Parts: sequence; C-alpha cells; structure tokens
Amino acid sequence: MIKEKQLELLGLGDKEARLYLAALELVSFTVLEVAAKSGLKRPTCYLILDELIRRGLITMVLTEKKKQYKVESPTAFIRQAKNNLKYAEQVVPALSAMISPDQEKPKMKYYFGQKGMQNIFEETLTTRSKTMYYVSSNASRVQTVGDDFLKDYARRRIAKRIKVKNVRMREDQPTEPLISGATEMLREIRYAPKGVFIPDTICVIGQKVAIIFTERGNFGFVIESPEFSQTILALFNILWNISTED
Repeated sequence: MIKEKQLELLGLGDKEARLYLAALELVSFTVLEVAAKSGLKRPTCYLILDELIRRGLITMVLTEKKKQYKVESPTAFIRQAKNNLKYAEQVVPALSAMISPDQEKPKMKYYFGQKGMQNIFEETLTTRSKTMYYVSSNASRVQTVGDDFLKDYARRRIAKRIKVKNVRMREDQPTEPLISGATEMLREIRYAPKGVFIPDTICVIGQKVAIIFTERGNFGFVIESPEFSQTILALFNILWNISTED
C-alpha cells in the first residue's frame, strides 16, 4: 500500500499526495468527489488539481454536464524524473564553473591504528598521477603497516605503473626486494645527507599529501589540496637535490 510519505519523496506536497491517492482510487471524478474522498476543502482541491495537471498526473475532461478529472498513468513520475535529470546534466556543469577556486577548501582525513595507516597507503593509489614522491624511514613504514601489506601494496602500485621517487634514511635499509628494489620496482632512490633523519613517512601524489607520524602511536592524515601539495613537493625537491644515490 503506497503511503503519502512515499509520494512526497517523488516531489508531491503532503496535501498533493493525499489528493493524488484519493484520485487513484476514484480514477475519474469531480472536484466534489475528490474533496470528499481526500478530506480536503474544495478551494484547496482546485489549486492542487491545477498543479497536478501541470505535472501531467491528472487530466481535465469537459463534458456537456460537468467538469471531470481523470488520473493519468503514474509513469508520468518516471518521465518527469528523466526530464529533470536531463536538465540537471545540462545546467550543473555551468553552475560548477561558477564556483571560484578560492572557495574550494582543502579536504583532510584523519586515520588511526594500523588499519588506518594501511588506508592512507590505499589513498595514494586512487589518484591519476603516475609519479609518487616519498620521504620515509623504511623501518618505521614496515612497523606501521606490516611487511605483508607493504609487499602487496608494492605489487599493486607497480601494476598501476606508478613510479616512485624516494628519499630514504641511511640508518635503516630494508632487504626485501619489493620494498628495497629500485629500477625494476619503478623506484628512483636517493639517500638523505648524513645527520638528516626523518622518522615519519611523507608522500606526495597528485594533489594529495599523506603524512604518517609513527612516533606518535600510528596517527596520520591525508590532505587533498593543490596549493599544499605544491608546497610539500617543493620541499621534497630541495631534499632530493641534496640527497645522493649511494
């Protein structure tokens, strides 16, 4: 049994829904008949019927004796929804173009625990960019997300043909090929200067910047912002240029 609330989800007001349900039961009716069936006042029914006629849900039939109304096929709801969708597809791009870039705020997501840290790594695989910029302590990375996860992550990154430029700390070098391999793993590796040690993981890919603070109990975040990613990438390039290949 269809209820008024369901019709309201199709765009009818509460009184419009009540009259329309009454009209469905009557099929063909006068204003007096639908007013009695719906419990609405006759002046209100006239106004509602005019609106339902405009929407193609009701048709007015003139006879020699009296004015009658007839319910149209409820498929009119589908036709109207399709028309609305088509119109929205035409208008929304123009509306979107009116949004000033200055009004777009950076998007930030926070993550906690090992599963959360794994989700941060997953975020880096969701952009269209094919180059990833990393500053990392590899021992901390393995400890944070797990050795098995990192190996699987590396395989999927390689399958997506995402290259990595990685500045590593000299103090902790991994031995696992999937994690430590260079050219064959689509990695270009340099080592930070002596005396420079960054325990956390910083990654820039596309407009996203991911940071994992391993020394603070597996906490991290991802910021999506063109300006912030450009800033961090500029800092990465400074570190990259003073780092060496051995």
